[in-house]
Amino acid sequence: MPDIKKEKLTIIKVSGKIVERPETLKVFVKEFASIPGRKILIHSGANLASKIGNRMSINTKTVDGRPVVDDNTLNLLIMVYAGLVNKQFVALLQGRKVNALGVTGADLNLMQSVRQGLNGVDMGWTGAVKQVNTQELSSLLDKKVVPVMAPITHDGNCNLLYNETDAMAAEMAKALALRYEVTLIYCFEKNGVLLNVDDPDSVVPVLKRTQYKTLREMEIIKDWFVNKLDNAFSAIDHGVKEVVITNATNLTHRDRGTHIK
Repeated sequence: MPDIKKEKLTIIKVSGKIVERPETLKVFVKEFASIPGRKILIHSGANLASKIGNRMSINTKTVDGRPVVDDNTLNLLIMVYAGLVNKQFVALLQGRKVNALGVTGADLNLMQSVRQGLNGVDMGWTGAVKQVNTQELSSLLDKKVVPVMAPITHDGNCNLLYNETDAMAAEMAKALALRYEVTLIYCFEKNGVLLNVDDPDSVVPVLKRTQYKTLREMEIIKDWFVNKLDNAFSAIDHGVKEVVITNATNLTHRDRGTHIK
């Protein structure tokens, strides 16, 4: 039997730093709105959460740049991510005639997680996705609704959890790749994977697994960016057609950025 052609789906994860740059944010929203077909947006907002937390005397500890999510930090992240940032995105997209619906993973049971530590460290209410409700997400997409998802999920036992957005986006992409031809885009303030962090034009246009391994060994790629690329290659291994790492203002310029296929 011939293969059934899958519909295309674009899943975009946008960096929290973009949220704090009004002009860049406007360009991103304009370009996101112009992407045809089914699409999902996953956002963070880490820097904004830190600023608001400081005003509220909530000092969050971090391990390798990730927050240790105690009760107060979880409440802060829910308030900023699922509230302020999420609804700002919804309003901006509605202004562009995009029928956006602001949700978390807990809404409609879209995503469930389990608590997860990091290198033996208890990270508090930090979750790792264990289940994606592809049927409910597909139902929203079929209605031409654009889910705008904050990085909050639940564990099925009445607890909310914070999720690291790169991993959350990859897990969603992997699950939906069974139904759709998925392109996953990680967009942030850089132009892609750079050979020289001081040269914005030193973009690696196509990143192979062997090259990635070499760049890690040379410590050209390190720290939090390793996590992003590990998730990218995991997505490819599980049926995602392509992962693109690019500047948030280059969404409609698919020839730019770093491509993993």
